[in-house]
Amino acid sequence: MGENNCRAVIYGDPEDVYGPCGCGIDIATLPVLIPRTWIVEDKPLEVEEHGFGTGLDYRRISGFNHNCVQEHEIDSIEFLANFSCCRECAERAVKCGYAVWTDREYSMVLM
Repeated sequence: MGENNCRAVIYGDPEDVYGPCGCGIDIATLPVLIPRTWIVEDKPLEVEEHGFGTGLDYRRISGFNHNCVQEHEIDSIEFLANFSCCRECAERAVKCGYAVWTDREYSMVLM
């Protein structure tokens, strides 16, 4: 995982509707972990241009907390949860190299 420390992690399961995707499509169905460095430093230019992970994920706005972004650590790398994207954006992100698919299950504590 060390070489992926600046890449988003995309989970193929469980798919659900988390809100609109940053590309404008109405259905973001894949949960994504965003590298913390993208928020506190700079995200890759392609990420910004593609609007990757910038959709209105309902998990960040539900309840009383209007900024519900949970921190999560994988192999000593810090990520932020409660982001999502559509399958097309996920495939483009992996093809462009700023995201990776994972076989791991999405952590229940992040749902």
